[in-house]
Amino acid sequence: MGTIYDYIGGKILEDISKALHVFRKNEGSLADADIGKRMLSNIAEFEPAVINIYEAANAVRNARTVAIGERVCRTLHPGSIFTESVFLDELADAMLQKGFAEKCSAEEAESVLRKYPNHPLIISKVSGKHQEICRSHPPECVYWLAEKHGLKCLKRKGKCR
Repeated sequence: MGTIYDYIGGKILEDISKALHVFRKNEGSLADADIGKRMLSNIAEFEPAVINIYEAANAVRNARTVAIGERVCRTLHPGSIFTESVFLDELADAMLQKGFAEKCSAEEAESVLRKYPNHPLIISKVSGKHQEICRSHPPECVYWLAEKHGLKCLKRKGKCR
């Protein structure tokens, strides 16, 4: 499972980089391949879900701590216009403590999440709880690339918190 320590220590970035490498090297579906099954199992622990702005705003308003910081995968896509993620609760606390994010109000977080409305919002679990929300860019996002390679991992309906 992806943990807060994976985020603040850089392991999550290493894992995403490895996954992107596999996706670049393979054209078709990975659904029946051993590597695809392992990747899907790893991704499933994050329980990524596509949510709408109202669900995102609700998650932000119900969080104890809210912070805005650079997307974890941004270093892998330095030219991306999508720069910010919203971190919640314990992940927000850890990102603040490490200087990777800045504390913000619910309104400020919602403003960040309203940027780029034509791109899907994704909420992901970290340490067993949905604690990261970002605008995704399907050509770069590990979750969307997994889907493109036959690894159905994005929940599209249902309660996320």
